[in-house]
Amino acid sequence: MGNCCRSKTRSHRNDRRPSPTQLCSWGRTMMKRINHQPKATPLSRAMHKALAGTAALALLALAQPVFAQDATPADASTQKAKTLQGVTVTAEKKSESELNVPISMTVVEAATMLNTGMSQLNDYYAKVPGLSVNDRGSGRTTLVLRGITAGSENNPTVGVSIDDAPFGSSTNDYSISDIDPFDIDHIEVLRGPQGTLYGASSMGGLIKFVMAQPDPDSFHGHVQADVSSTEHGDMGHAVRASINIPLRADMAVRVSAFDRQDAGYVDDPMQHKHNVNSGDGKGGRISYLWNVTDAFSIRASALAQNSHTDSSARVDMQQNSYTPVFGPYDHVRLPGTDMSNTKVRMYTVEMDGKLGWADLTSVSSYNQYSLVGPQDVSGTFGGIAGMIYGIPGLGVKIVNNSDTGKFSQELRLASPDDGRALSWLAGGFFTREHTTGFQQVLAVNGVTGADEGLGSMYDGTSPSTFKEMAAFGNVTYRFTDAFDVQLGGRFSSVKQHFSSAFSGPLNGGDSSDSESASDKVWTYSFSPRYHISNDVMTYFRVATGYRAGGANALLLDDQGKFPSQYKSDSLTSYEWGLKGDFADHTLTLTGSLFYIDWTDIQLSEVSQDSGNTYFVNAGSAKSQGAELALSWRPVRGLTLAANTAYTEAVLTKDTPDGTYGKSGDRLPYSPKWSGNLTADYVFPLVNGLDGNVGGGVTYVGERESNFTSSAAAQRFALRSYTTGEIHAGVQSDAWNVSLYVKNLTDARGYLSATPQNNTTGVSSYGLLLIQPRTVGVSATYNF
Repeated sequence: MGNCCRSKTRSHRNDRRPSPTQLCSWGRTMMKRINHQPKATPLSRAMHKALAGTAALALLALAQPVFAQDATPADASTQKAKTLQGVTVTAEKKSESELNVPISMTVVEAATMLNTGMSQLNDYYAKVPGLSVNDRGSGRTTLVLRGITAGSENNPTVGVSIDDAPFGSSTNDYSISDIDPFDIDHIEVLRGPQGTLYGASSMGGLIKFVMAQPDPDSFHGHVQADVSSTEHGDMGHAVRASINIPLRADMAVRVSAFDRQDAGYVDDPMQHKHNVNSGDGKGGRISYLWNVTDAFSIRASALAQNSHTDSSARVDMQQNSYTPVFGPYDHVRLPGTDMSNTKVRMYTVEMDGKLGWADLTSVSSYNQYSLVGPQDVSGTFGGIAGMIYGIPGLGVKIVNNSDTGKFSQELRLASPDDGRALSWLAGGFFTREHTTGFQQVLAVNGVTGADEGLGSMYDGTSPSTFKEMAAFGNVTYRFTDAFDVQLGGRFSSVKQHFSSAFSGPLNGGDSSDSESASDKVWTYSFSPRYHISNDVMTYFRVATGYRAGGANALLLDDQGKFPSQYKSDSLTSYEWGLKGDFADHTLTLTGSLFYIDWTDIQLSEVSQDSGNTYFVNAGSAKSQGAELALSWRPVRGLTLAANTAYTEAVLTKDTPDGTYGKSGDRLPYSPKWSGNLTADYVFPLVNGLDGNVGGGVTYVGERESNFTSSAAAQRFALRSYTTGEIHAGVQSDAWNVSLYVKNLTDARGYLSATPQNNTTGVSSYGLLLIQPRTVGVSATYNF
C-alpha cells in the first residue's frame, strides 16, 4: 500500500441554530462570565526555509545520477508525450499513471487494507503524508491536509468524492463518513487545492474513493472474512462478499455487501459497562455497466451503508495532562449519550460517449448523509439546569440530529487522448444540497439519564440550502515531447439560504429568522511539467482554492455589532514536485515542496459582551513543508517503502478578540512531523502457494487542539505517538489468508481533545484514543 478540541454538536455549520459553543456562551452570560486572564506571550515565528532547501538538494542529489543514466535523445518520429508507468488514477478526471500527474498524491490500495484489518479512516490516515484526522467521536470527523484548518467547527477544507461525484456537504464540518473498503478499488489522496476540477471545500485537498466497476468479460467474485481481538476490549469480526455477473457481451452487474462488528475497548465505571465504544456497520452496493455501442456506455450504481457506535472512544483526562480522571481506558457519560447512528446513501449515473472530435461525460448523483449523535453536556449546562429548575445534580444532554441531501450534475467535454499537442477539457457543474438540523437541550436524571418531565431547555430547528453553479476547464499545450504546460480555471456562483426557529428558557422564549447569502469565486491552476527522461518527471504547480461562506445566526440582539454574513476564504498554493522510476524500475520516488498562503480565514468568535458566537473573515496563515515517499524493490519479492511529511502550519496574524490565537501559533491538529516505514516480502512455497511477511512503523508528531476563546483556556497539547504492525500469510490464485497485529506495542495515541466544560474550556478533557493492540486473521477466497 502506498503506502482533536471543543465539542461541537452543530449538525450543519451554516444552520440557523447555534452551536453548543454558542449555547455555552449564552449559559456563561447567564452565569456571569469568567474574567479573562492576561494574554500569553506570542509564540516564536521561526522559519524553516533551510529545511525546504535541504529537501530540494536531497531530491536532486538522489535523482541526478539516475537522470544521467536514463536520459536519451527524444525520438523525433513519436508524437506522444512521455508517460511514466505506475498505478492508474483518475485525479484529473481521466485515466493516467499516478507518476504522470502534476499533483502530490498518495494511493491506498483497498486489497491491502482488507488483508491487514484496516476498515476505517483512523486505520490508514497516518500512512498518508500530510493527512491528519480530528475524530471527536459520535460520528464527527474532520479531515486536515497540509494543516489547512482553523478548527473543527468550520466549513470543511478537504473535499470527498466517490468516483467523480462529490460526496457530503460543502458546509458541514463533520460530513465525512467511513466508507468500508468492501467495494473500493483504491483511494486517491490529493494534497493541495483542487478547486479547479472539484470546486468548493477542496482548498486543502481531496479524498477520492474509486470504486470497483462491473466487468462484462468474466464471471468472478470474492468472499472475505475477518476476526480480531483487541487488547483491553472485546472481539470484532467482518464478512464481505462481491460477485461480478456478465449479463451479455456488452453488459454486466456487480453486487457486493458487508457486515462488520467493531471491537470496543473503553469502559464506563458509573454505568458498570465494559467496551462501551463497540460498534457495527453494514451495507451493500450494486453497480451496472452497459456498453451500448463501442462509442457510448452507461454506468449506474447505488450504495447504502449504516453504522452505529454505542459510545465514543474518548477517555477522560485531567486538564492539560495525561492523568486519567477514572482510568486510562475509562470515561463517564450519561446513559443514552455519546453514541452515533449514521446513514449513507449514494446514487450515481455516469454516461460516456465518444463523439470523434471530443469525449462527452455526464455524471449525475444524489447522496444523503444522516447523523444522530446525542451528547452529554452536563459539565457545561448542569449548573444552569439546577438554577432553572431548582433541582441539584441534574444531568443535561443534547439531542442532535442532522440530515443532508445533495444532488449534483456535471457535464464535460474533453479532447481525445490521441497525443495531440493541444488537449483540453471544459465542463459545467451544478449542485444543490439541503440540510435540516435539530437540537434539543434536556435536563435529565444525572445518574440514569432518564427524562424527569422538566421539558426542554432549548429547541432549535434549522433548515438550510446551498447551491453552486460553476463553469470550469483546462488546456494543456505540449511544446515538445518532454515539456508541456497546463492552465485551468473555474468560475463558481454560490447561493445559500438559512432559516431557523428557536425556543426554550436558554433562548429567552421563541424566535425565528431567515437570511440569504451569495458569493462569486474564481479559482485557477498553472502547471508546467517536464519529463527529464522516459521515467522521470518534474513539475511546478500554482493553484488556488476556496470554501463557501455563510450567514451568522445570533440569538441575543447585539444591535448590529456583528456582520450578518461571512464570505468565502481562499488560499494560494505553490508546489514543486518530482516523480519517477529509477534503477531499472526498482525504485519509485515522489517528492514535493510546498508553500501555502491562506487569507480571510473563517474564524469562530465569541462576543465578550453578549456571549454570542459568530463567524468572521479575519487573520491569515501559512503552511509550508516537504513530503517524500519512496518504494524500493531490491530483490524479487521484497518491497521496502517509506514516506514522511514535514508541515509548518501556523498563523501569520493575530486573531481578533473572541478567538485566542497569536502569530506563530500552530494550526489545530497539524503535526510537524509524520511518517511511515514498511517492509513486505513475498516468496514461493509449494504447490502454487506463496508466503508473505511484512510489517511497518508509523509516527505521528505532536499536535494542538482547537483555538480557545481566551487566554484563560489553554489549548491541549496532544503528544506524539508511534505504532507498529506486522502481518504474515499464505496466498494462491484463489486464497489469501493473513494473520496481522495492529498497534503492536499497544501504544496510547490520541486523535482529539475536547473540554468537558465548553463554557470556560477549563475542565477535564475527553481524549479520543486510538485502537489498542489488535490481533486478527483475514481470509479471502476469489472465484
